[in-house]
Amino acid sequence: MPEMPLISVIVLSFKRRGPVARVLESVLAQDYPAVELIVVDNGSGPELTQWLAAQFPQAQLIALQENLGAAARNYGIQQARGEFIVNLDNDVYFDRPDALRRVVGGFQRHPAAGCLVFRVYHPETGQLHVRDWCHPRPWQQAESQEFETFYITEGAAAFRREVFRRVEPYWPDLFIGHEGFDLGIRIMDAGYEIWYVPDVKVWHLASRETRPDWRPFYYYTRNLFPIAYRNYPLGQGLLHVMPRLLAFGLYSIRARTFGKYLLGVRDGLRMLPACRSLRRPVGQATLQRIRELKRFRPSLLRRFALGVQRMVPAKAGRQIAPGRYDGWP
Repeated sequence: MPEMPLISVIVLSFKRRGPVARVLESVLAQDYPAVELIVVDNGSGPELTQWLAAQFPQAQLIALQENLGAAARNYGIQQARGEFIVNLDNDVYFDRPDALRRVVGGFQRHPAAGCLVFRVYHPETGQLHVRDWCHPRPWQQAESQEFETFYITEGAAAFRREVFRRVEPYWPDLFIGHEGFDLGIRIMDAGYEIWYVPDVKVWHLASRETRPDWRPFYYYTRNLFPIAYRNYPLGQGLLHVMPRLLAFGLYSIRARTFGKYLLGVRDGLRMLPACRSLRRPVGQATLQRIRELKRFRPSLLRRFALGVQRMVPAKAGRQIAPGRYDGWP
């Protein structure tokens, strides 16, 4: 029997005991024999990190002194020894104990894939978490299909470790918001593919207490500017920014967060001079491949409606009590 490749599972932790326990126990319940578990705590403080060390001694704990946002994952990536790296947020947990076997199977089916992204479900509804669907196909038809995409769903994805020898990891200046798109376009430019694999299913118990409603309107807007400036030729960068800038503005008016949107515009423009040394526009072949993948997108009106679902806060629904992980939903 061939040796099973080592998988490094990196869990990004921030403040929440119950949800992160659920995530870690879903990893420890995997029937895959070669797993390295790494927890990167994003500045929660000694009370939580001491609890993590006591409750989950199987995990390697990296305790950061401050919240670095998505770039905290880079510390786990640097320490990881696995052939494959799985990134999970502290509110994203596996559906089945064979999820890691399915990750390996996905990479075997797609040898050119540098990244696999998972099917993300909402535990309160038992259905697809529409706010996590950023792929260039309508979710109503494509949810169960395996297809190539250009977007990485943050905190619910797997990578070949070799990718991070060729591509810079998460960009610290972004903090949070569209870091998956920024990383994805650079992975594609390095010659890799990104695949959506629905047979790897996770549940996203989104945090309401650590995610204020204004956050996407500020960070998504702000990060449009440095991402486009870094990765696109000038004309194509403007074509990328302008329709999204208009849409985010309309969403922010509906959500009554227009002030945060304007701050995002101001701060995004202010970031550009410091990004000059990082400017490396991707090749035309990469941009053409993205255009080809976009041909499956739904209409502009449907995309705008989906954006409202993703960004405009919904009314609070049924709450799931935090606690220890006690089985597969």
